[in-house]
Amino acid sequence: MKMHFLALLILICSFSTDASGYLKFAWIGFGAASAISAAQGFIAALGFTATGITADSWAANLMSIVSSLNGGTVPSGSFVTTLQSIGTAGFALSTMVLLGAVGALISIIIGIKLNIF
Repeated sequence: MKMHFLALLILICSFSTDASGYLKFAWIGFGAASAISAAQGFIAALGFTATGITADSWAANLMSIVSSLNGGTVPSGSFVTTLQSIGTAGFALSTMVLLGAVGALISIIIGIKLNIF
């Protein structure tokens, strides 16, 4: 949720009187914030939320499959527990930096195609 406010702040800064430099900064910042927000939203949409795994979701089905393959338990460090950790606590700082860098790079490529840069 914090990333939405950061993206909005950067977008507002792009409407200053000298928007040429700010527009590029806002475009890159918006791309970085959007990548982080989209990844978090995607994980929540799968059913890995802050309150736990949502009933009748893809996450619940995945947890059921992993549990049945492992004798009724979900092993720690598995794909399911990692996604649940992200859904509950969010991404680690290093992951957010990596996602932000990828989002910024994609926004630069799109900006070049749109002649913003």
